[in-house]
Amino acid sequence: MPKRSAKPKLGRLQKLDPTDYWQTQADFQQWLTDAETLELLSESVGLELSLPETDEAQSEAFTLLLEAESETVLLAGHLGTPEAADLGRLLSWAAKAKTTMVIWVAPAFSTDVGPTLDWLEQTSEVMFVGVTVELWSIGKAAMAANFMPIYGAVDDSDAELEESADAEADLPTEPEPEPLTELQQENLDFWSGLCDRLDRVGSLVKSGSPSIEATMGFAIARAGFRLNAILDRDHNSLYTELLLSGIDAQPHFHLLAQEREAIADNIGLPLIWDGAGDQICMVASALTDVDLGDRGLWPTYQAWFCDCLERFYETFFDRIKQLDANSYQPLPRHRATDLNDALILPAQPRG
Repeated sequence: MPKRSAKPKLGRLQKLDPTDYWQTQADFQQWLTDAETLELLSESVGLELSLPETDEAQSEAFTLLLEAESETVLLAGHLGTPEAADLGRLLSWAAKAKTTMVIWVAPAFSTDVGPTLDWLEQTSEVMFVGVTVELWSIGKAAMAANFMPIYGAVDDSDAELEESADAEADLPTEPEPEPLTELQQENLDFWSGLCDRLDRVGSLVKSGSPSIEATMGFAIARAGFRLNAILDRDHNSLYTELLLSGIDAQPHFHLLAQEREAIADNIGLPLIWDGAGDQICMVASALTDVDLGDRGLWPTYQAWFCDCLERFYETFFDRIKQLDANSYQPLPRHRATDLNDALILPAQPRG
């Protein structure tokens, strides 16, 4: 007879209602502050999150103030499905904290909140990340939680949303969303292919929901920094860009620029350095003479984005974490033009 395998028996996964484990909002909020939870959430969103050393981390019943290096991150947690009123309070606290990033965790996002999150993510200088939390049982005893960044997309597969839909069956139905334009559909198709490639190769760059805009953004290292992939049809070009934003954008940019040669060697691609904006700076690499109208060439362009994003991530991640804006000493005004190869990239909505 064949020898039996010594491998342990695999358990069976079963999705649970989050309230099976967290009985109250306070329980859920306390769980979000646990070190293991923050580590799991950090891996999910691509940032290193931690509680501040002070005892003032809790700012409201459903929000926490965290740190990502020297930046402030607003973390909101809901045990149920957030409503529009919760979004209003969230924006109020984000403004009060002057945060550059908001992470919202909930089992699901309702149909009125989800599109608003997506719109804020696409148009605001503040980064908005919607994250669903799933609870699974493994066998009869162990349970595990899983975070899924969705960047404002609506997860309508949960039973909670179905129950909500039944409860609101007698209310007037909302109008159907406007159909995507041909260009928006083309953007969505392209970014979907890029996200699939990033997932297949196990990239360090974490993909969210594909964008319908010409720009798709990715988190990197800390708030105030963003990796962008840009389709510039007007100039038949693609751009991979590290975007720096906020009041420390200029000092952070010039601190990075002090390592221009080493950074160029690490990335291995020609770079564009643009520090012309007061609170917006960027470092980018371009691929020119592209033909986005030929879908047969898309895999080549998606491969370029995948490779370029990975190079930017590996090169800048640790450098960004170590940046201290207070250590920057501005050069005399007559030397401010040293970065003379700066190029202003085409104005595009940034995801």
